[in-house]
Amino acid sequence: MEINSIEYQVVEKSNITDEIAHVFIQHLTRQGKVTVPSIDKVQSCCRIVLCFANDELIGIGALKPNESLAFEKAGLSSIKDIFVLELGYFFVSETFRGLGISTSIARLLLVNKLEENILATSELFASNPMMKTLEKLGFKHYGIPWKSIWHDGTIGIFLRFKKGTKK
Repeated sequence: MEINSIEYQVVEKSNITDEIAHVFIQHLTRQGKVTVPSIDKVQSCCRIVLCFANDELIGIGALKPNESLAFEKAGLSSIKDIFVLELGYFFVSETFRGLGISTSIARLLLVNKLEENILATSELFASNPMMKTLEKLGFKHYGIPWKSIWHDGTIGIFLRFKKGTKK
């Protein structure tokens, strides 16, 4: 497929309409790793990004409140409370993978967030592009991996501490 244009739409929490949330949910459902995606879950996000190629939605991502059980699963419960934001809900259509779209979405989500501790979770396997994206953006894997409920592999927690914090 020839790409004539790629555009990113950054939508702040106050501007996530039911219509935008519904479109986001369609892609979240295609991702297949979110239990019961809902308009309320999408509208609780601090910021979402939609990526369009030739006016077709091809990628999504979100910065959402930390409601993750990842800290408990990773054996890091003692630091859970200093992480209020989670990077997640990423999905890029298969045809458009490998073009740096997830990295661009993540960068847009993290704009003006240097003073925040942020977490993300990702599948742990050597060729996972999301792990590379997170590492490029200053996230590091911490804690104990845990068994995925979606596949036979494991999941890990990745943390990015606010600027100036000792890790």
